[in-house]
Amino acid sequence: MTNHNDSSQKKVAAADTYNVDESLPMLMATCVKYMRESLHLRFSHMGSPLTSEQWLLLTHLAHRDGVTQKDLAKQSNRTEVAALNLLNKLEKDDLVVRRRDPVDGRCKRVYLTAKGRKLQRSLISSAKDNISQMCKGIPNDDIELLKTTILKITGNLKG
Repeated sequence: MTNHNDSSQKKVAAADTYNVDESLPMLMATCVKYMRESLHLRFSHMGSPLTSEQWLLLTHLAHRDGVTQKDLAKQSNRTEVAALNLLNKLEKDDLVVRRRDPVDGRCKRVYLTAKGRKLQRSLISSAKDNISQMCKGIPNDDIELLKTTILKITGNLKG
């Protein structure tokens, strides 16, 4: 015979617990960690020390060269300071160049160098292979549902 108080205490205890390892934020963070590590490893095998964050900036610039530092930070979901630090490294490696805006001298525009454009193009197949590996064994409909769900979650959090 189950004691009513024991049952109520178990329900309260269950409501008060939080399994962080199985929480959606932790599962997403873990997945992103492995995606980044896998991409970095693929780039390393091709002789590139580029990180996934640097790759993201180069890829945004490949699609829309000459954006402001501020716009590039927004496009890549980085703070301006984080984007600036990444750009400093990319500029030091001669992958990007920053120039003052001809109309508004207070801001700088970012451009891929020939070396940066060549590197970005050379890594596209590795990035696509990483996505293929990541999605291996998962039906396309599930991938599309996941993308839709992630966009909804992002929208909910952005407010």
